Amino acid sequence: MKFSRTACLCLLLTLSSAPISAAGTDLLISPTGSVTAGSRTLTLRTPPQVSGGTLLLPVRETAGLLGRPVQVTGTLIQAGRLVIQTSNRSMTIDGVPYAGPLVIPASGDPLVDAKLLAYALDGQLVTRPGGGVAILGVPAAPPNPGPSLPVAAPSQPVPVVTPTPQTAAVAGAPEARFATNKSVYAPGERVTFTDFSFDPDGLNLARKWEGMSDVYFTPGEHRITLVVTNTKGRTSAPYTRVIRVEGAPLASPLSYALRSSPIGSTFQDTRNPAYPALPAVTQATTSYPLIFSDSPEAPTQSGVLYQDRASGRVRVVAYHLNRLGRPARLLVLAQARGAGGGVQVLREGSAGGTRMESVLGQVSVLDFLTSSGRARQDLPAQGLTALYTSPLLAPEQGAKVMLDLQITGEAQISVVMLEDGRPLTDATLSTLPQLAPDAQHQRGTFPGAVRSLTVRLGADPGRLTLGDNTSDPPLLGVDAMTGAPQRLSGNYGVQYDITVENTVPGTSTVASFAPRGGQYRGGMVVEDGSERQVLRIPGSGVLTNGDAPLMLWRTPSRVFRMSFIPSGGSFLPVSLVFYPVPGEVGP
Repeated sequence: MKFSRTACLCLLLTLSSAPISAAGTDLLISPTGSVTAGSRTLTLRTPPQVSGGTLLLPVRETAGLLGRPVQVTGTLIQAGRLVIQTSNRSMTIDGVPYAGPLVIPASGDPLVDAKLLAYALDGQLVTRPGGGVAILGVPAAPPNPGPSLPVAAPSQPVPVVTPTPQTAAVAGAPEARFATNKSVYAPGERVTFTDFSFDPDGLNLARKWEGMSDVYFTPGEHRITLVVTNTKGRTSAPYTRVIRVEGAPLASPLSYALRSSPIGSTFQDTRNPAYPALPAVTQATTSYPLIFSDSPEAPTQSGVLYQDRASGRVRVVAYHLNRLGRPARLLVLAQARGAGGGVQVLREGSAGGTRMESVLGQVSVLDFLTSSGRARQDLPAQGLTALYTSPLLAPEQGAKVMLDLQITGEAQISVVMLEDGRPLTDATLSTLPQLAPDAQHQRGTFPGAVRSLTVRLGADPGRLTLGDNTSDPPLLGVDAMTGAPQRLSGNYGVQYDITVENTVPGTSTVASFAPRGGQYRGGMVVEDGSERQVLRIPGSGVLTNGDAPLMLWRTPSRVFRMSFIPSGGSFLPVSLVFYPVPGEVGP
């Protein structure tokens, strides 16, 4: 029930006897505590309060003004069918627990919702013009006495809250309903919600919550409201419950998040930049070259963006925007350099046709990590083989492609931007200019497309930073077109295979991801025993806040593995933050 500070509560009474009002006289109670009945006025000793738009009235004093007896036994107060236990701040109606606003001031006269008090005193509540309400027909003595004291224990499930007249259900509209498993929680204790909202015609419902949380850490009362809307746009009345949080904390916000935050969600940890760096041991494993093309990143004419010869296993990464002023395509081409050549695409990932650079990076990485490749194909002695052809790119649109290749013999790999309408032939390729680098981005051939690391976790949180060019050194290579030495800042396109070892018995590991250079959007694979999980970073949108890391993984395993490729269009460095958690936890 909503009240303005200047609105009055009109109580229209028909009483056989009342302390200040005669039968049929309006009893007016303002939010300031001023009471008027006919020509008589007084001021309540316990002033009313307004909480969340709800007017709260003192139980004992108001019931007395209405001529209704109030029974007090120790910490129990009974007015009509309402019983209040002040020691644990609980209420019941007809012996059933009721969750609603309850204030116990220094005077000891509890303040409750005016609507609830009228209902408990067997009055009929109706709305009045101007925002007031009226309670009609309150008898001098209850026709059905309330339950004898003491009342039912307040630990029972919280009951349905009776809607106020302003928000009572309208015929044909959906109804919001929910329950919590308890009415009183400790700070850090998980709250379980049961939503049983319904639509009379069986239509689907959209839900809007206010004040809802899986856990509360602040002591006091917390008001939770649900409104549902059906597919025809009809909206329910608000439905509210109030829970109380008190007692000794069961968990801190961080310890709760580490155990309970869903995989793919973020949580607050402002301390993670200060966690000690974990020493990463580089493992000697078989690697292969990386052919990287990102300069000029945005060519203004058709041409060869990068070109080099390769054999055996090789990775090709190309990332470019079309700035030709007309439609064009990004191509990765192979030409045999000798007889008997062939190529097999082992893995591939790509994205194209968008101006959103972070989308190009994320989608191509996730596509690459989840691909299965293609069958081997022969490379003809003459002619071109297109290993990748982008969608037609409008001006300012871009494309990114990642290819892991197994080349038999030797082949020339060319990355080309070609305007729409020009034929893809040997002659065309031979006449295209080799475009000069733009001096802001990198291109070249680099040894070490895969970097294998092992980190060992101790009893305290620790972080592994990638792409910072200091603790994680950049690859060094050469531009095969100019002979100039190259430094691959950020190691974009490098695959980090990370083995994580938990060395502390009796603990589990929680892994998180924190952006440290700016906006980030990408992907990762976790292998934990027989389970292989592809993770989108983040689940939606873009990560921006390093103090709100993304929950990646929880496991009791002593050893698990992560594969990570820095995503083009995003900022580096990033940190993987690992937390030891006592006992066993699961994803």
